[in-house]
Amino acid sequence: MSTTAISVRLDSDIKEQFDKLCKEFGISTNAAFNIFARAVVREKAIPFAIVADDRQLRSLRAQSALKDVQKLSSQESHEWTDDEIDDLIAAHRQRIE
Repeated sequence: MSTTAISVRLDSDIKEQFDKLCKEFGISTNAAFNIFARAVVREKAIPFAIVADDRQLRSLRAQSALKDVQKLSSQESHEWTDDEIDDLIAAHRQRIE
């Protein structure tokens, strides 16, 4: 497999933070961009939501909340522990922030 170089312009502060995080992850910046590119090609989609306006953001949040409710209702016979409920609430809060 042959390789090719690309050039990307980033805000210098973002690049510094990105490089630092990649180092913490134990990968190079180059590897991180390769991971992103491979995920886009594999999924044929950007691997995260790109939101253009508040209406779309509210819609995505509503869809996320609906999935949480569906998850709960599909497991009615499951006895939910306090930790599981706390984890579910925390995950939902992270998505809406």
